[in-house]
Amino acid sequence: MSGRKTWETICNDIQHRSIKSTPLTVTKVSELRTQIFKCLNNARDERVLRTELKEIYKLLKLTSDKGKTAIFGGERNFKRTREVPHFERTDGCWFDFSILIDETLKPAEIIGFDFEIRFPEESQVRFLRFDLNLPDHNNEERGMRFHVHPGSDDFMIHSPPVSPLEILHLFLYDLPIPAKPRSS
Repeated sequence: MSGRKTWETICNDIQHRSIKSTPLTVTKVSELRTQIFKCLNNARDERVLRTELKEIYKLLKLTSDKGKTAIFGGERNFKRTREVPHFERTDGCWFDFSILIDETLKPAEIIGFDFEIRFPEESQVRFLRFDLNLPDHNNEERGMRFHVHPGSDDFMIHSPPVSPLEILHLFLYDLPIPAKPRSS
């Protein structure tokens, strides 16, 4: 089958074209953190986010090491338990995120992130996670560096690149609790 592209090659081509059109560079890491803080604080003021202002300050952290800076919004929660610090919407959904920025590149570049929102127990879907794997991760070869996990760590769907602020806005304003399917 020479001349025919494989599905992985097609996904990889789409991924590379999409990455070029999605702004994943930042002027300053502190500026991105400030934008995230403003978004969270506005959502709190609008009564979309239940998390109090002092908790937003506590949850939104920066750490740096060898030219790479991470912005954490809450703590990574592999077991998805409510006891781990997180942001909470007024409807009971809760989320956390992390963003990794390489400041050795000019301009600085967002090279990885994960954003995960969890839905109330009675919801049909347990969670939704958006991932941008680090460069050279094996998912990049498959054209899946950007992907979404819809309720299962073992299942992922190709996603066009989305900026961290777009995902945060989605989590705060545009992602309702999934409705239960109607019985037939």
